[in-house]
Amino acid sequence: MQKTNVWLATSLLNHRVRNAAGEDLGKIEDVVIDPDTGNIQYAVLSFGGVLGMGEKVFPIPRSALRIAPEGDYFLLDMDKETLKRAPGYDRNALPNMADPAWRRDVNGFYGHEYRPDYARADYGRERPVVTESRVAIDRERERPRRGLGLIGGILLVCLAMGLAWMTYLVATRGWDQAKEDVRSSLQSAAYAAKETSRDAAVTAKVKTALSLSKRIPAGKIDVDSEGDVVTMRGEVPSEQVRTLAESIASDVPGVSEVRNHLFVLSQSQ
Repeated sequence: MQKTNVWLATSLLNHRVRNAAGEDLGKIEDVVIDPDTGNIQYAVLSFGGVLGMGEKVFPIPRSALRIAPEGDYFLLDMDKETLKRAPGYDRNALPNMADPAWRRDVNGFYGHEYRPDYARADYGRERPVVTESRVAIDRERERPRRGLGLIGGILLVCLAMGLAWMTYLVATRGWDQAKEDVRSSLQSAAYAAKETSRDAAVTAKVKTALSLSKRIPAGKIDVDSEGDVVTMRGEVPSEQVRTLAESIASDVPGVSEVRNHLFVLSQSQ
């Protein structure tokens, strides 16, 4: 067999095929070439007198054959007895080798999976290779960091706003009142998170009752409900209005307790 980096088709014919034990399995009588790709699909092995198989020949997947180190014969990893059971055909009755079922049977016997993609007309065509540049890879790695940076920025803004709000409350209402307002606001947030439909109904009724009084600035009063307990927060012009709002809320059906956290604006304000 020629030992250059190219082969002639005639150099394959009549070369012997042996197994790893050195047993002579026959010779290559012909090759099967895919007309769409030009690739060699099978080597047709003639056992002849070696295995006593007469006029029968056997297609062997090209991928099942290896070139011997000496380069003058092919190696097939199979013993004689197993090879006698291989799928073959009479040399005078050529099978339909394009049939996928036939190819699966032949390839499967030799343990080489048949892949239809190998027989597609575009198999040998050059296909674009998509590669990622180092810059693109670095950008992908930076995305999670940017996401974390954005979240951190939002948290810092929220913290700054919270500190500014707390500073304003302390400056205008004093530390004790500011602390009470913050506690009430946090409770309000907790209440809102777990407010049920019944709570919403009580809240709506209290807001409606407050809005019916011309003396009460209902638009400046926040109402939250948890069960039968109502909490009011906001600003009112006088202590009398603060007391009136609490009285009206207490008279609403379903309310058993009113927590009055309304803040009375000073006359100077």
